[in-house]
Amino acid sequence: MMWMRGALLLAAAAIGLVAIGAADADLQPSARRVTTAAVFALLAPLFWPGCASTRRGTVLRIVVWSTAVCAMAGLAMQLWGGGRQSMPGLLQSCAMLAGILLVAHAAAALLEHGWTGARAEGNDAREAAGRTVALSLALLGSLPLWLGPAAELLSDRHAWAVDAVLGLSPLTHLAVASGNDLLRNQWLYQHSNLSGLQFDYPGLGTLAWTYGALCLVAGAFAMAAARRRGAGRPPTPSQHLEEMSR
Repeated sequence: MMWMRGALLLAAAAIGLVAIGAADADLQPSARRVTTAAVFALLAPLFWPGCASTRRGTVLRIVVWSTAVCAMAGLAMQLWGGGRQSMPGLLQSCAMLAGILLVAHAAAALLEHGWTGARAEGNDAREAAGRTVALSLALLGSLPLWLGPAAELLSDRHAWAVDAVLGLSPLTHLAVASGNDLLRNQWLYQHSNLSGLQFDYPGLGTLAWTYGALCLVAGAFAMAAARRRGAGRPPTPSQHLEEMSR
């Protein structure tokens, strides 16, 4: 049931936030928003409730689950913010998290739809899809770390390389929405070579348009997949009798 998955997600996120020190009183409000949103974004696909029996039901489930996760994340930001969180910052952070989750869960639904019956059945396909999406988010989010050296080498010939690596990271997107200077946070400043280079974060408006376009593309793929699935199904007995009577 979705409410049970939500409770498990909330418990897992609370444990994760405590483990990484998100409740530290010295943490900036904007950094707390980024950290909280990132934890919920990574964990949410692992608790993805799965596709519904109809296309409309699946779309509704994506929206409801993503909205519920955003509400939990916003509540966590407020509770651990010590009363220092601003409402505009919370709303922008949750809105960006919603865009990331909608795209991520649409991808999980497409993967589950493609793997059901082909490689796995039912729960196995759902869990595999959730794990794949969560791992993809983790890899994309950490781009400034593991792809930073390559971007620095390319920046001599291609000035856009550093900005591209930053712009592809969902963690950067959450930081922009939260008003946080991501690479100036102490840990990233010490561990990412990009912090010593010249760079520009993507604009909030650009990110909003990008996620809007991604949601439309994901919806188009979902509709196309549903049509292919419907076209590939054998006719039902009633349809077969109707064709014979013509």
